[in-house]
Amino acid sequence: MQSVPIALIGHGAWGEKIARTLSRLERARLSAVCDVSAPARERARALAPDACLTASFTEVLARGEARAAIIATPPSTHAALAHSALEAGLDVMVEKPMALRLEEARLLEETARARGRVLMVGHILEYHPAVVELRRRIDQGELGEVRLIVSERLGSSPRRHENAWWSLGPHDVSVLRLLTGGRPTRVSLAGWASDEPGRPDVVAARVEVGQGPLALAHFSLVHPQKVRRIVVVGSEGVAVFDDLRAEQRLSWFSSAQVGRARLDDVVGVARGFEPARQHVRDVLDGVAPSRWLPSGGLRVPLGEGSPLELEAEHFVAGVLDGHQVRSDATSGREVVAVLEAGQRSLDERGAMEVSRD
Repeated sequence: MQSVPIALIGHGAWGEKIARTLSRLERARLSAVCDVSAPARERARALAPDACLTASFTEVLARGEARAAIIATPPSTHAALAHSALEAGLDVMVEKPMALRLEEARLLEETARARGRVLMVGHILEYHPAVVELRRRIDQGELGEVRLIVSERLGSSPRRHENAWWSLGPHDVSVLRLLTGGRPTRVSLAGWASDEPGRPDVVAARVEVGQGPLALAHFSLVHPQKVRRIVVVGSEGVAVFDDLRAEQRLSWFSSAQVGRARLDDVVGVARGFEPARQHVRDVLDGVAPSRWLPSGGLRVPLGEGSPLELEAEHFVAGVLDGHQVRSDATSGREVVAVLEAGQRSLDERGAMEVSRD
């Protein structure tokens, strides 16, 4: 069976998970692991004993053995490393966000197109079986018209270089794009910084998708409890994706279970939502549908496989079989456009239009 030699750039905590995942795939082979940390390279030896272990990305490219690269380094390095790999003729998967500036994201998209290379972004939730099933059911009209999406992504995380919006927001922005099939057009954010002015650890966001669905999101890097929940409110019911409920990650509630008045009420409340900067941590109280849904709900059966494994398999198939990848360069650029507009909203304290080009 044909396998693709892959260079892994970055072998930190997440990069090591990627390496372990690749070691289990029949059609992938780690040909090189690149990291500036000697202990990180040494840890990679057990997973890829035959791989080139190096601190130099230039050496990886000069060897010419790799056909593809997966970039799992700090976000500030994503754009430059991905561009170098594309220019060297490699297919690339780069972790989220694809870049920290829209100008960089555009360049990557243009370079991948000009070189005829695969450029995939690690929007891992797009490969989660619950999100895939949710998208399928929305497409079949089981929720009716999607009116509101509420995300809660909370937890206590180690100090990061990026704020809560850039660290956690890419997940939910990419899911919003996938589930609605539309492009966010306008964003309004409020943030709260625990110890570093200008770097909010807590963010509340309102994202509009044209005249279509509205999205509300609450992100926190300093929350005492871990929450990973997305609630989709439609005209005919509600779906709840709770990634921490292993026994029932996706639940389905009909409009009869929830009640038409509550469906209409929560959408009405959300339409008038404006972030209260002094109380940003509590801004979604009384709005999140997960707070008033009845217990239970229809348990939705899901496909098998971990999101990371499914994502890696998808990338390898794109490289070897030439199919269009799901979270492609266009997806990556559009997510960065929303993130950049959101950052302007945080900086300038107002609603911002999302770039359309």
